[in-house]
Amino acid sequence: MQEKVREFLARVQRKWQSANNSTALPVLVGFHVRRGDYVRYAARSFRASLPDDKYFTKALNHYRQKFSNEVAFVVASDDKGFVRQRLGHHPDVYLSKATSAFEDMALLSSCNHSIVTLGSFGFWTGYLAGGEVVYPDVPLYRNYRFSRAMFQSANLTNFIPISAD
Repeated sequence: MQEKVREFLARVQRKWQSANNSTALPVLVGFHVRRGDYVRYAARSFRASLPDDKYFTKALNHYRQKFSNEVAFVVASDDKGFVRQRLGHHPDVYLSKATSAFEDMALLSSCNHSIVTLGSFGFWTGYLAGGEVVYPDVPLYRNYRFSRAMFQSANLTNFIPISAD
């Protein structure tokens, strides 16, 4: 699986270099977009909406500015159609070809930095990758394990909140 991940990330880097006429290697930012059953779960459990295009744009631009546009985003999701529709038009976004959650975990945790939405899968991909992890700072009406309060109390200083609004 590690070899498959290395090959995919190498292809992403080559495509990015070709598209940008560059010999530099881009910074790889893993981006996990949780959808599926979590749309209803978030609404029911803590009256929250999952982050959408506003958050996606802010998170992408955060890293584009930080790394002077020398960045490639590797996106994995449980809803590939949603991701293709919302993020597929960005030339620096590369969609995971993985066929399992195991592969997506290995892929995203092999990136330099991370963008996550809500849920434990995204948290762990960012935590394992190290680097900076951008997460949505969403208004919550009940306690939630992966919220700003938890990241701060756990002293996870590399987890950076970005408004989802």
